[in-house]
Amino acid sequence: MTFSAILKKDLSKLPFGSIASQQAELSGMIGSIATIAIDESAGMSISVKTENPSVAARCYQLIKGLYQVKAKIKIEKTRKFKEHRAYRVVIEENTIAQKILETCQILSFNTQGQAFFANQVPEQFKNQDNQTKAYVRGVFLGCGSVSNPEKTYHLELVGKKVAIANKKIERSPAITNEQCAYLQSIKTILDRYGIKSNLIHRKAHWVLYLKEGGSVADFLNVIGAHRGLLEMENIRIVKEMRNDVNRQVNCETANLNKTIAASYDQVADIMLVKERLGLKNLPANLYDIAELRLNYPDASIKELGERLDPPVGKSGVYHRLKKLNQIAETLK
Repeated sequence: MTFSAILKKDLSKLPFGSIASQQAELSGMIGSIATIAIDESAGMSISVKTENPSVAARCYQLIKGLYQVKAKIKIEKTRKFKEHRAYRVVIEENTIAQKILETCQILSFNTQGQAFFANQVPEQFKNQDNQTKAYVRGVFLGCGSVSNPEKTYHLELVGKKVAIANKKIERSPAITNEQCAYLQSIKTILDRYGIKSNLIHRKAHWVLYLKEGGSVADFLNVIGAHRGLLEMENIRIVKEMRNDVNRQVNCETANLNKTIAASYDQVADIMLVKERLGLKNLPANLYDIAELRLNYPDASIKELGERLDPPVGKSGVYHRLKKLNQIAETLK
């Protein structure tokens, strides 16, 4: 099971909040993935399709608890990339469907009976924090996904939006415009919580996505995915520690390589002086450091200084080795 599927399973087990919060969560689900059909003879119906059985069960329970109605659950086999199941929660009775859509602020009707589709988060669910969070949770359960944090930090909401099968309903000319407006209203909510998100157009859909680990973590906190948040934070800590260790090792390796390269050049200079001039003809301070470098080619500058009697600091050792280099240059 993917990290995203586990997350949705955990969210679907959360205790139900107030009536208003339940309506907000259901509104988020319906508003993100439902199909609403209006037929002149049969009336209005709602169909919520998902590939996650936990989400289907959550939707069913919300409808049952709020409206004392048992929705139909239809199981379908689909072949997107490979054969798998899809679950459809269906309300076919006109009066119940209309009541759900009205209380969830999905559709409103004017005095002539025309239905108007809301292409943004209903105002009713924007003012109370618990309701706002419940709505965003419903949207994530419907059209959200999150990558495995061990690989990358990426969370997205795909703007599938409600599909309405009736020409009499007032709606925007292009479905992509509705998707954009809907996700933009969700982005405004995320901005309010300090969560950085971006909108892009991908193929036939608008997508609201989060890329930074901190933003993904804050989003999970908002929707109540605390178990997933803790798991993600643990992974983030391990990754940061691993990166810190790698940086330290790389730094130490680079320093070691520089030390080895410098030592190689110093030994070459000293050997040239030894062959052409003889080390015993050098001043005592240069003779001592030359002998030490030949005997300890892998030692650091600090270690060489500590082996001298009396000990000499790094700057003193650098100065003497520099002097040996200058002598070697005159002998080349």
